Amino acid sequence: MTRAPYPDCTSCEAPCCRRQFMSDDKGWYRYRDARPIYLEAGADVRIVGWAKQPDGRQPMLECTAFDTKHLRCGVYETRPEHCRLYDCRGEDEHAEDWQGRPHCDLERHRRMEAMRARTARA
Repeated sequence: MTRAPYPDCTSCEAPCCRRQFMSDDKGWYRYRDARPIYLEAGADVRIVGWAKQPDGRQPMLECTAFDTKHLRCGVYETRPEHCRLYDCRGEDEHAEDWQGRPHCDLERHRRMEAMRARTARA
């Protein structure tokens, strides 16, 4: 079975907004490093778990801006840069798990899917 070239975002549960580990070239973010990034965007984060890393414990963070009822980001226009850059389709390690999208513009994806469906029928 071949994988669809685009994710199905209609049932997004935003695992990366709700259970994320943040890192950059310098290493894993601590809570005190990540929180100001979200506060500046108009959101906040809370710790929902921990992972053991070689350099210590890494907090698993949940962004408080994700609206679980409407499946969208509450600070989409001001979301942090790492949210803007993230693309779930580029994660090879989770290539088969395309059910959750952290920050996608769901309406844009729905329009794209509808356009692809119309093009396929033509």
